[in-house]
Amino acid sequence: MKMPPALPRLIALLILVAVPLVEHNAYWLHVFSLALIAAILALGMQLLLGMAGLLSLGQGAFYGIGAYVAGALAANYGVPFLLTLLAGGLAAAAASLLLVPIVRLKGTSLAVATLGFSIIVHLVILNEEWLTGGSLGLMDIPKPTLFGVSVADDDVFYWVCLVILVLVFVAMDRISKSRFGRALSAICQDEEAARASGIRLAWSKSKCFLVAAFTAGVAGGLFAYHSRYLSPSDFTFNESIEIMIMAVIGGLGSLSGAVVGAFVVVLMPEVLRSSGELRMILFGLAVILLMAAGNLGIVGLASLAAAKLFGLFSSARAWVSKPREAN
Repeated sequence: MKMPPALPRLIALLILVAVPLVEHNAYWLHVFSLALIAAILALGMQLLLGMAGLLSLGQGAFYGIGAYVAGALAANYGVPFLLTLLAGGLAAAAASLLLVPIVRLKGTSLAVATLGFSIIVHLVILNEEWLTGGSLGLMDIPKPTLFGVSVADDDVFYWVCLVILVLVFVAMDRISKSRFGRALSAICQDEEAARASGIRLAWSKSKCFLVAAFTAGVAGGLFAYHSRYLSPSDFTFNESIEIMIMAVIGGLGSLSGAVVGAFVVVLMPEVLRSSGELRMILFGLAVILLMAAGNLGIVGLASLAAAKLFGLFSSARAWVSKPREAN
């Protein structure tokens, strides 16, 4: 007897739904909302790195593009909440087309090229004051409203972020099981074999970048409403590295791992805040230990442990219920 694969996800979803009902502290709701936004980012990174094996350091740039497009449309033109999120995602997806010429690169070459793209986007955000506000940032982003109803309250905005995270998770799950997802998996395992099988490598990789960029752009739009102020320092290449860490420590190739990794990266520094200046050192040591788990990550190790415990429990129950021979 095996544990139902959907059971851990259902339990995790119920826990996330209950967070605002249990935790009424505005600061912690703010942090948990940020963790949900980070989880959306990590899912896009998981598509790139975990499924397709594309080492990209440009997700932070797409995140920033989505944030500034959504924030500017809301602040300057009064565009509705959902439309700004869509516009942020589409703008980031359109920007990903600039990377089409470099999708043939592999490994560290691709990482350096996308890092260069991330630096360029940051410089544009920092210097083009007429477009982004420059070093002063983009201010006065209005409170979000949905169908005329304000969703600015911490608990309501948290649930909105959770709904969008669930939608993105389901979409990524469907993609992973689709023909496109199988093509990405083949590319990740062996590009030459994938090409020999008739898979169009450049087309598949470009589409993968586009989907991941759209996801990052939507997350950026949520962040714009979450903070209501955007600063160039929020979207440096360090953000791309942090997004990659989320996907890796959670477990490469695991959508659940991406979500868990995002929560660990966002929440752990806050949990360790009482340790003062040592908190980032402790956080770094924790990341090193989690990275030592390899591709399994947190979710992979937890799944192995749960499977063993579930197997032991099933064996013990079978042994107890087994009829004894009469003496």
